[in-house]
Amino acid sequence: MKALVVNYGVGNIFSIASALRKVGFEVVVDSRVGSNYDLIVFPGVGNFASVSRFVKLNADVLNDVMGVGIPFLGICIGMHIMLEYGFEGGLNRGLGWFKGFADKIRADVKLPHIGWDKVYTKNTDDFEFLNGQYVYFMHSYIAYNTEGYEVFGYYGVEFPALLRKGTIVGTQFHPEKSSKVGIKFLSSLTSWLRC
Repeated sequence: MKALVVNYGVGNIFSIASALRKVGFEVVVDSRVGSNYDLIVFPGVGNFASVSRFVKLNADVLNDVMGVGIPFLGICIGMHIMLEYGFEGGLNRGLGWFKGFADKIRADVKLPHIGWDKVYTKNTDDFEFLNGQYVYFMHSYIAYNTEGYEVFGYYGVEFPALLRKGTIVGTQFHPEKSSKVGIKFLSSLTSWLRC
C-alpha cells in the first residue's frame, strides 16, 4: 500500500513517515496531491492559518480526491483543517469535511496540552482497543460543535480525540508519537483500508 504524507512546507514530518513505513506503507512525502495513493495523510505540524493557505490553493484537488473515496488521515492540525474553520492565527476556512471549528481549549488548564493522556471510546467497535489507553497529545486547540466523534479525551473539558466519516479519519492525538498504541492504531487503519 502507498501513502502520501502531504508536505505543507512547515514542521517535521519524519515521525509520521517512519511510523507508516513500520506498518507496511510505501511512503511518499510531497506537496502535490493525487489519486494514485491508498492513503493520504495530513500530518500534525504547523498552525491552522499556515495550513489553511495551502488548503485554499489546493481545495479543488483535495475535494476531488476525497470525492472518489481515497482514505484520508488527519493528525492534530491535520484533523482541524478538515473542519469548517479555525481560529488559530485568525479566522480561517478549512475543508468542511467535518462539521465544527477549531478553537483554543476553553478550560482552566495549562496550555499547550503536551504529554500522555487517556482516551475513551463510544459508539465504535473499530477503535474499541483505544478505550482507556494513553496516547500522546501536543495541542492548545480542539474541535468544537462537531458531531458523532468515536474517541474522546478529557483535559478540563471533553474533546474529540478521533473523528470519522466514511473514509476520512481525524485524530487529535499523535499516533506516530504514541508508542505501541499508536502503531496498533496505524496497523488497524491498514486493515480497515483493505476491507
